[in-house]
Amino acid sequence: MNSLNRLPKKTLIAGLFAIAISAPASAANYVSDDVYTFYHGGPGTEYRITGRIRSGTPVTVLSRNEKSDFIQIKTPSGKVGWMPADKISSGTSMADRFPKLEDQLKQSEASLAAQAEEIAALKQQNQSLAGQNAGNAGKVSALEEEIVSLNRTINGMDESNLMKWFTYGGLVAFGGLMLGLMIPYLPKRRKRHDTW
Repeated sequence: MNSLNRLPKKTLIAGLFAIAISAPASAANYVSDDVYTFYHGGPGTEYRITGRIRSGTPVTVLSRNEKSDFIQIKTPSGKVGWMPADKISSGTSMADRFPKLEDQLKQSEASLAAQAEEIAALKQQNQSLAGQNAGNAGKVSALEEEIVSLNRTINGMDESNLMKWFTYGGLVAFGGLMLGLMIPYLPKRRKRHDTW
């Protein structure tokens, strides 16, 4: 049998009370959400309390007493009573709105997670493109250098071809001049006098 069950109830309650008193005074306190509001049999606090209703319960407003500022309400169970007007709020209660707000929060969190994944993927893609751009920039630089080198080669070939043509032209002209000078000194062929 458990040793706690053998203790007298008074000793057990005294021990729990001592533990509660020894708790630090700065500990956080809270008010329960299940708060009940009382309603009366007439439009004022001088009338006897005829029931209580939990905070956040939807009610139907039947009438209003302008003198005492009390509102006559009908509960979901059909009971009728009077409550101070400041205890009644229009619209939807927090008890009804809270689940919807939780759903919206979950949807927002899921959307944020999806957006974070998309951003991470875009960052990775951006880094990959940056690497490709760096590689392409190197290729472009190498091609530009190759183009400059080919232009120099072409320019050199043009000059070389030009010099060759000048050389050939000079040699032909010189050969023609020499031939022109030598022709008068060549022995002339005598004409044959053949008689028939």
